[in-house]
Amino acid sequence: MRMDEFERRATIIPNKVMVDSLERVLYLREATNFKRFETLKLDRSLVRFFTKGDAIFKFFEELAQEGVEIRSLAEADAYAEFDRDLEILQKVLDNYRDILDQKGMSDRAFLPKEYELNLGFVDEYSHYEISLEGYLSNYELELLHQIGKRSDVIIEYTTSKFNQKMVDRFQEYGISLPQDSVVRFNFSQKYIIDQRANISNIDAQLLQVEERYEQIAVAFAKIDEFVSMGIEPEKIVLVVPDESIVDTLLLYDKYHNLNFAMGFSYSKKAPYKRIEALYNYWQTYSKDSIFLLKRYRMDIESIMKIDATAKSSIKGLFRILDELKLLDSILISSDTTMEYQNIGNEQIFEKQLSFIKLFEDIELSYRDWLSIWCREIAKITIDDVRGGKITVMGLLETRGIEFEGVVVVDFNDGIVPATTSKDQFLNSSVRAFAKLPTQQDRESLQKQYYKRLFERASKVAIIYASSENRLPSKFLYELGIYHKDRVSPQLSLLYNQPSQIVELKDPIVEQFNALDTTWSASRLKVYLECRRKYYYRYIERLKAPKSDEIDEGAILHMVLDQLFAHRDHYSSQSDMQRDIKIVLESVVPYSDAKSDYLKLLWSERLKGFIDTQIRHFDMGWRVVDRERDIEGVIGGLRFRGRIDRIDQNSSDTLVIDYKSGSIKEANRSKNLENLKDFQMSIYDYMLSPIYSNRTLVYSQIFENGNLEEITKLEEKNELLLEHIDQLKKTDSFVATKCEELHRCSYCEFTLLCERGQYI
Repeated sequence: MRMDEFERRATIIPNKVMVDSLERVLYLREATNFKRFETLKLDRSLVRFFTKGDAIFKFFEELAQEGVEIRSLAEADAYAEFDRDLEILQKVLDNYRDILDQKGMSDRAFLPKEYELNLGFVDEYSHYEISLEGYLSNYELELLHQIGKRSDVIIEYTTSKFNQKMVDRFQEYGISLPQDSVVRFNFSQKYIIDQRANISNIDAQLLQVEERYEQIAVAFAKIDEFVSMGIEPEKIVLVVPDESIVDTLLLYDKYHNLNFAMGFSYSKKAPYKRIEALYNYWQTYSKDSIFLLKRYRMDIESIMKIDATAKSSIKGLFRILDELKLLDSILISSDTTMEYQNIGNEQIFEKQLSFIKLFEDIELSYRDWLSIWCREIAKITIDDVRGGKITVMGLLETRGIEFEGVVVVDFNDGIVPATTSKDQFLNSSVRAFAKLPTQQDRESLQKQYYKRLFERASKVAIIYASSENRLPSKFLYELGIYHKDRVSPQLSLLYNQPSQIVELKDPIVEQFNALDTTWSASRLKVYLECRRKYYYRYIERLKAPKSDEIDEGAILHMVLDQLFAHRDHYSSQSDMQRDIKIVLESVVPYSDAKSDYLKLLWSERLKGFIDTQIRHFDMGWRVVDRERDIEGVIGGLRFRGRIDRIDQNSSDTLVIDYKSGSIKEANRSKNLENLKDFQMSIYDYMLSPIYSNRTLVYSQIFENGNLEEITKLEEKNELLLEHIDQLKKTDSFVATKCEELHRCSYCEFTLLCERGQYI
């Protein structure tokens, strides 16, 4: 049996039961209910405490396991603030113990002081044999010492420079162990039964690839090689130091050869994702969260009717989840009763019963309840039952298991050995003073696990990735592994189907008649810039996928259109700024963080535009038309367009086109043969019969609203007529790709043309 199970069976706490994992959070929170605890700046709200409480429990349990009193830590640190924090934590611990004592309960943090030997179990066996791989705390050593007074405790242990701390602990019990040896000793009688030098060699091949996921193909190839050498698949292990790669391994395991010993997290499953989508919506009410609800085909109409801030019991949340079909188990409810049937996911069902029992008298908002529920069910692990023969394990799961073939991926610095998260209450110097395990001790322990795993195997393949300046683990040099082979992954192991890419020839438009088309400035611009884009958009009529990104230009046009819908000018800056904010709220009604930020940003950036507009109106100009649709014939071709705004004074007309970006290209004055944007020339031709004294200008919205007149308009008009004449003569064309590759980055057909950042 495993060591933790042995400890549970070998000990009892008279007249007490162990507190439940959920209950202990509630009782610990109750124990922190005093004024001085606020100085630790830990949020005591129930939702937050389910996370913050973990750090406190970890602190208490580690000290208890090592037999260290909180008060003794003050001697290791000269700061008065640290001493104050320790006093507060001591009071929390005392309060917590009092609460549990009143309820006849105990906790793992009190086990070392409260346990008694379970003689019914301990005396059942003549002796105990322990195959020790890792680290024993002072509590575990003392437990074995007490058992050793009644029965022989025999330990088998392999010593090395990586587990010297454990060797020193055995020395304190009067047992001196030789270095670099496989030792079998009687812990009870304090003598060595037998010993031999550890002369095991590591037959390891170090393989370097470029990208992280290329390791998967190399790992599959090495596993295949091991099997071809005669190693049984059941005796091969794939070790994943960073378990984030497991999802990708599963994706490429098309033939179910792998067996994931760590199982699969429930948080990756669809039922959890749907509940998480609801929680995200209740947190932000953003467009993105609504999009997720739609994607998961949830009852949005019913969800919109729920007040997430309303107080309820936990049963109220379960009732709502059941009505929305979000419970992965069966719940039967009515107005007065609620019954549960153990149908569906058994672990979810057990969690529900536990929640109802523990939180029966507590009321929280639906949103807070859902936060706690998501946190708990995310811990659920689902076993891999697909039957693969190649075992996939994390490092800790390999302890004490012997494999003939070992493949390890991600053997990079920073991953091997893994670094633990920062301790919230103890630094390295305090740990060293109190003889608690330090970061270095933990890393050494991991190194010992790897060393023993490699020594037991007949073949070892160690793989690491070198992209993004990543380095192999320095631990390799401690193992004496220096030589590396750079390999090219056999990607056919991952992508075992022929390429679906078909090389396209430039399409030919055999019948083209410009007279059959009503042209616009944008259509003409696309034709002049890129024949291939014109072919996709206007002949094949391909549409770009809808984007959730906010179109800044379109929104600003809408805002300025509505701004002058009911008045032709402004004389006050404050009035104009006020109305812009009102219109912005109506045009962008969303209240998510991004939308709110953009509305504030636009309001600020439009201040210069407002100043310029007020001066413009003071000079007698008035808005006479907005978003005006015009249509006419230029050089024999029909054109249509929409003019943003037309202003007039007593004698002149101003044709205004709003621009939120640069006008450098549209208003170029040099190299006119490269001009592709003839919007203002088209407007000029179509407005000539209507307005005589007209001037065409760009309004640079974010450049203080400056009005810039069109340069060299006559030359551009003549160039437009030349292009129209050429269009009328064209009866066919080849849809070639444009030569100016910088345009491809913003084109919706980048993938079809195999250009841009995707290549």
